[in-house]
Amino acid sequence: MRPPGVAVSMASVRLWKPAPACSIFSSQDAALAGSDPRPWLLLADGAGSSAVSELGARGVVSGLNCLLHTLDRQVATLLDAEQTPAPEEGRRLALLLVKHARGLLADLAAEHRRPLKDFRCTLLLAIPGQRHLLWLKIGDGALVIERTQAAAAPGREQPAGLETLGRAGKGEFANQTTFVDEQLQPDDVQSGLLSMEGIGGVALMSDGAADRLVSRDGRQVSGQLGQWFQALREGRLKRRGLTQRFYAEDFTDKTGGDDCSITLTARPLRP
Repeated sequence: MRPPGVAVSMASVRLWKPAPACSIFSSQDAALAGSDPRPWLLLADGAGSSAVSELGARGVVSGLNCLLHTLDRQVATLLDAEQTPAPEEGRRLALLLVKHARGLLADLAAEHRRPLKDFRCTLLLAIPGQRHLLWLKIGDGALVIERTQAAAAPGREQPAGLETLGRAGKGEFANQTTFVDEQLQPDDVQSGLLSMEGIGGVALMSDGAADRLVSRDGRQVSGQLGQWFQALREGRLKRRGLTQRFYAEDFTDKTGGDDCSITLTARPLRP
């Protein structure tokens, strides 16, 4: 069994404005934390049954990163305004991003003279705005948010729990999930808008990491992720430490050797 590849991408500073964007690729996974002019998280996991899916995952993440820079005014109108946007507005933007992702794969297929299915990948996306969060999920993996609550001391804030967004997305058999490909339908795209009130952290992870950190039904999330959010906001979380954890024997034991990828961001809590 081959050792898993590991991709780690993270950022956290005041007001959800991360450090400079970083993108890391490992085998069939691609993970990115964008920063300018706002934070966003992207993660794609190439299909194990597709010949060059690592190219698809990288192309989708890089291409959507560029598109989000272009669409920032539209994103700001949706996520930063005090008025709560209509759900269909978030849905339209989510489907636009998915349409672009599929177009990126079609371009790769034409360039390499291969069928599009050779490049297919899953896709996770989260954009925390000033007022609202847009999330998108195609396929397996996990999208997790950290909830916060008021602490005993007036004006203070503390972590309250972790929860997943969207359905698990796994089929009964290995590699049985939904991908960005020519078969994708709008109903296959999970997306939503959430208020940013009480959200302290956001993480995306491929199925290789989610298998160890999130229960199969998505109802339970390992407290390890909460510890990482806290370490990240305190400046103590290092990529080397995360990578070592993903390669640890107790983490990889009894797994299929899938690549482990995570991208996360957190904001400081009110002291």
